[in-house]
Amino acid sequence: MFWKHIITLATTVFITQTFARRIHRDPPEEFLTCLAARNNSGVEIIQPTSPSWSQAIEPYNLRLHYVPLVLIVPETARQVAAAVDCARRHKIKVQSRSGGHSYGAMGLGGKNGSLVIDLKKFNSIAVDGETVTVGPGVRLGNLAIALFENGKRAMPHGICPGVGVGGHALHGGFGLTSRMWGTTLDNILEMEVVLADGSIVLASEKKNADLFWALRGAGSSYGIVTSFKFQTYPAPEVSTMYQIAYSAQNLTIATRTEIIMAMQKYGATLAAPEMSVRIFFADGYHVVSGVYWGDREGYVKAIAPLLELLPKTNRQVIMDGVEKDWLTTLDELDAGVGLKQPLDGYDSHETFFTKSLVTPADDLLQNATVKNLFTFLDAAGRRPPAGWWIIFDLYGGVGSKITSVSANATAYAHRNALFTLQLYTGPPNFGPVYPAEGFAFANGISESITKFQNETRFNAYANYVDPTLTKEEAWDLYYGGGERLEKLNRIKDSVDPERVFWNPQAIRA
Repeated sequence: MFWKHIITLATTVFITQTFARRIHRDPPEEFLTCLAARNNSGVEIIQPTSPSWSQAIEPYNLRLHYVPLVLIVPETARQVAAAVDCARRHKIKVQSRSGGHSYGAMGLGGKNGSLVIDLKKFNSIAVDGETVTVGPGVRLGNLAIALFENGKRAMPHGICPGVGVGGHALHGGFGLTSRMWGTTLDNILEMEVVLADGSIVLASEKKNADLFWALRGAGSSYGIVTSFKFQTYPAPEVSTMYQIAYSAQNLTIATRTEIIMAMQKYGATLAAPEMSVRIFFADGYHVVSGVYWGDREGYVKAIAPLLELLPKTNRQVIMDGVEKDWLTTLDELDAGVGLKQPLDGYDSHETFFTKSLVTPADDLLQNATVKNLFTFLDAAGRRPPAGWWIIFDLYGGVGSKITSVSANATAYAHRNALFTLQLYTGPPNFGPVYPAEGFAFANGISESITKFQNETRFNAYANYVDPTLTKEEAWDLYYGGGERLEKLNRIKDSVDPERVFWNPQAIRA
């Protein structure tokens, strides 16, 4: 809404300027001298005294205001390497920012005082037959358009068009085509990477294989990727969208539980890889929606078992298998805000706190667990301290390309999984200030599942990063701990022994 945008924009400017004035410390003179000496081609260096400083350090999540030491905007890998080398020499932590959409503002360092390397000028897209080479600053909507306009190609990625490729790809990249094509991460063929010593290397299955393994799942801990080469696919000629709504105000806990359990049974044993399913619910309604990546005839066959399993009570079919073209489908999945994104001046913000859960495929959610979730929401959520919504995304199940990948093929840990859950909380009525009580409420939603079914191993999705986790909790939930974490530590020690690439949850932080 227009009024909401105006309030958010005014709040963003005020809060960001206030924090920028109060918290910054001046960069060491010798560090600036190093940057200037290595900056033969005029890379933009933004300091706390620069006119553009406040705008440059605006976070996506307005709840988190970290103030970098310096922010630079390079255009080439060599410029990135020079800046990284200066930071290493002067013991300054480094973090790159691709699209700036980190839920935990990790692209601003996740703390005050880092060198932030803004990759927004790395926005080239070069389609070459069945592959595409992409800069990390490319936003997903622009990527989708370019792929389709150059050979009607496509690839898996999230549905928010403003998200940058870099962080999205390095930590997963789940989207509604992922059951058919895998995650964004699974389709990386090669990367150009700046390492902590200032060197520039290629990483692939055949070159720097250990680094390639670690980057695909924990990339921000190991280097700055300045170019990705991805596998692409023919875009579906037609997609079929559907939407089934329930009025939650008139639904019993038993019926709401039945909706989740129906999706779980369908997803685990019946859903075709071409079928995406998500359940969105808040205080007032449930919506079961998704896309069948094919024509309506195929959709009718694919969805029939789900319709049979879903409860009939208060069920209303809003969209009964409507065929759309590829780009229209992608646009409508994000409420029609528009796929095309600005190359500069991107200005989207929210105030929120989010938890995530990844549920295992071999230890399914129990009926009593789902009932406990809705019992908690009925008790606390009817008069909640924060606005909230929850998304259950079908992730794995029969035929899912994500879970067909070997558990040890990449650092990305979530192969034995059925659902990803995003548990979102924000200020009531879109207000500017996140309520202090919201954290306990969000944790309570998560714990109504995890503590009730406490013998199950639940994980978390790094692209829905929770900055309240300790580093040890993050390592366990994002990477699964154990041998995977040991391997990640060994590779970190090898390529970044001085811990140049750092955020509070980075490997070896």
